[in-house]
Amino acid sequence: MKKLFSNKSFILLFAGNLVSEIGNSLFSIALSFYILDLSNSGLAMGAFLFVAMGSRILVSPLAGVLVDRWNRVRVIYVTDFIRGIVFVLLLLYIMSNPSTTQIIVSLYVIGIISNISAAFFGPAMTSALPEIVGEDNLQAANGANSIVGSVQNIVGVLAGAAIYYYVGIEWVILLNAISFGLSGFSEMFIKAKYRVEKTKEELEIQKSKSKTQDFKESLVYIKNRTGLLNLVFYSLILNFAFSPLFALGLPYLFNTDLARVNAEMEYAYSNIAFSIAMLVAGLTVGAMKITSIHHTLQRGLLFLSGSFAVVALLMFLVSNGFISFNVFYVSFIIGMMLIAASMMLTNVPLNTGMVKVIDPEYRGRVFSTIGAISGGAVPVSFLIGGFILEYLNVSFLGLFCVLVLLYPTFGFITNHKVKGLLLSIDKHNEDNGRLQEAI
Repeated sequence: MKKLFSNKSFILLFAGNLVSEIGNSLFSIALSFYILDLSNSGLAMGAFLFVAMGSRILVSPLAGVLVDRWNRVRVIYVTDFIRGIVFVLLLLYIMSNPSTTQIIVSLYVIGIISNISAAFFGPAMTSALPEIVGEDNLQAANGANSIVGSVQNIVGVLAGAAIYYYVGIEWVILLNAISFGLSGFSEMFIKAKYRVEKTKEELEIQKSKSKTQDFKESLVYIKNRTGLLNLVFYSLILNFAFSPLFALGLPYLFNTDLARVNAEMEYAYSNIAFSIAMLVAGLTVGAMKITSIHHTLQRGLLFLSGSFAVVALLMFLVSNGFISFNVFYVSFIIGMMLIAASMMLTNVPLNTGMVKVIDPEYRGRVFSTIGAISGGAVPVSFLIGGFILEYLNVSFLGLFCVLVLLYPTFGFITNHKVKGLLLSIDKHNEDNGRLQEAI
């Protein structure tokens, strides 16, 4: 880890990503409660997330193709600048005192633009990381980047909830815009130290290809890599199960179902506990020497699914008055911390292994295609979750999500093609280890 943070380009990337994600987290938590306050409708919030996330999913395949053609570092800072500008425009518009309907429409527009930018930022970040730190430091870099997710929630969620609760949405938007501007500025100075330059012949072949051909190649690559398509499909269902309960169910539970006076802050504190657990687990897993991604992933998924089911059960019990809020809240925070730890135990080694075994020239388009496929059901899950909250209740949403979660959990464990892919990653790591020892 010490060697990693002696890399100035990684420090710039890490710091820039940290600042922008804190700002984004600030806005995200405030936005959930802002839409609920404007509409008092779980369906309205679900519809917003459906449109915003749907735009990102639709653009992701094309974004990955273009990221492989463009300078990845440039894509990173340009997309941050774009998001900074659109949030300044949003702030100016809201300050002009539009109607509630006009505000909601403007949030839809900004959500679409911001998510399209994120569709380019994500694969550019993933593809540029090994070029910045080298493959030997990749697991440590992924572990360190998990700090970003943790700190953004610790700082961003608490600050976002507090600023929205005490001051208002305008200050939240302003801080988000500033964070993207600062992030983009720092990322302008990143150098891709380990970047593999393409030959003139490779560049000519790339120019002659259409974007459609590049996208088709990424699909063929995923299909031909044994187990990769199955893994992506199970990831799709996993995301479908998790997303609506966390993004819709929890804010709705605190704000509407339980009608807590201090809903924003109570929700924020639970997210902080989640983030602290993720931070500790991310640092621990990033420094671990994992001998078998296959076995680690199996254990992590079982632990993750069990913790998720417990949290859903607690939501059912408190929503129906079987336990007091204080009993629920303490148990809920513990459950969220267990979920965070198990997520890190599965995500960090799997992401590291995937980056290593996918050919560098395909990384951008393959990861964006994987992201588009695995996240493709998330917008639909938001819409379904919104309908469930609107016409049924949060308890039914929890039951629905847990039942859906059973399928990918056992699929990851029992599917022989997925097992073969994970074992091939383990073999790749073993071969690299022997090579390093020989050197």
